[in-house]
Amino acid sequence: MLDINQGTVDNLVNECWKVVQDKIESGNPLSSEKTLCFLFTMEVASRVGKSLVIDFENQCYGNLDGKSKYLDLLFYTDESYKIAIEFKLPTKSKKGNSNQTQTRENVYRDLARLKFLKTSNLSPKACYFLMAVNEDSYLNNGCYRKGLDFITADGHTIKSDNNIIAEGISLSGVECSFIWHNTLSTEKN
Repeated sequence: MLDINQGTVDNLVNECWKVVQDKIESGNPLSSEKTLCFLFTMEVASRVGKSLVIDFENQCYGNLDGKSKYLDLLFYTDESYKIAIEFKLPTKSKKGNSNQTQTRENVYRDLARLKFLKTSNLSPKACYFLMAVNEDSYLNNGCYRKGLDFITADGHTIKSDNNIIAEGISLSGVECSFIWHNTLSTEKN
């Protein structure tokens, strides 16, 4: 149905993410990051068809320090054009927040790991970071006392000449912006 390549990948990822966002905002339950990843992957599969190769939890970070050694999602239709995606789903509990300082640091760790993958044996042609939250604090500039380098506010840009290190991995050379799409803020989501 659809071949994943440089001309199709951005639209595919954006369209699938929009469908996932709509499901979340209409009340679809999200109990874990894996649910988020599966919802997204199911949408990709419905658009790409039988030629899609999917690999969850690819152990491609084995050479890196840190707790997790797994990439959330790797997919492709042609082995020479692989796509790597990391997902985050911190959720505010009924008793408090989602440990925002640690989560913001983990966001930057995932960005650094995606940079690492570009020059690894896996060598994905495109890398994406997708995150859903139920707390405004990730979207806004806060008065942080810890993790001052790890800002996730809407519009915040990481410049390529940065000196940021996340879990021992440099983000030097990474340039990206945090763009929080118009999400609904309701009590049930």
